[in-house]
Amino acid sequence: MLDKERKRIIIQKILDLPTLPTTLLKIIKIAENENSTAADLAEVISKDQSISSTVLKLVNSAFYGHMRQVSSIHHAIVILGFQTVKALSLGVSVFKSTPTKGKPAFDRNLFWIHSIGVATIAQCIMEKTPNQGNFDKDTVFLSGLLHDLGKVVFDNFFTDEYQGVAKTAMDEGRWIGAVEKESLEMDHSESGFYLAEKWQFPADVIAGIKHHHNLGSNPSDRMRMPALVNMADYCCRKMRLGSGGDMEEVPLNPVALKLWNITEDVLDEVIEEMEKSRDAIEEFTFVQQA
Repeated sequence: MLDKERKRIIIQKILDLPTLPTTLLKIIKIAENENSTAADLAEVISKDQSISSTVLKLVNSAFYGHMRQVSSIHHAIVILGFQTVKALSLGVSVFKSTPTKGKPAFDRNLFWIHSIGVATIAQCIMEKTPNQGNFDKDTVFLSGLLHDLGKVVFDNFFTDEYQGVAKTAMDEGRWIGAVEKESLEMDHSESGFYLAEKWQFPADVIAGIKHHHNLGSNPSDRMRMPALVNMADYCCRKMRLGSGGDMEEVPLNPVALKLWNITEDVLDEVIEEMEKSRDAIEEFTFVQQA
């Protein structure tokens, strides 16, 4: 198949995906309405077993350290906050909306752990920097959570080929993005970008997905979110926290440090702090219900 034709087919399959699920659209609308209550949000979330289970698993994880088990979605929303629940709901819905046909090319639980790891590490890095810009912690969390969205796209539409991509990356100790380009004519940053744009994700989240592996040599401030995700991904890989489909440590991009005006020592501090939360993150596996 010609290179351009392969790329056209991938893009078209992404564009042919349905819009975001109705349940998620309702969640987003409620979360963004200042007059909404936790009860309003709980009513919608309770109708989706996958989202409900994942929200309860997070609120009962070691991150929050509650003495008593939280069993009510309403109570969980009060503890976590509307925006965190919205971000988590979006992450779960993305996984559900791009089901894999056959055996996945990579371990979905390890992938989810990696995604959660990058999301929480990105927040930790931002909290340590005085120049945070206009980013809120929930947008940062969502950008980290969905940074590898394109891998899920590949695994859905080209399952057999992507199994070969993942195997080559693991066997040869290579970065999976390079193997993707050889086999599929684009890497996961690009395929994820097309889906994020179709689903009208926030601009900063789209940028984080598209550019976290390619910051350029002299980027502007609009690349700060991709830079943050890049550093978080670097830390997560260095910690061997979950797996993004390969185990290769991607070199730290010095441009990312420059954009956030921090040193590598800060990232070492973040890794040291996050190691204390490793068990909590690793227990937070993806809950997928039929």
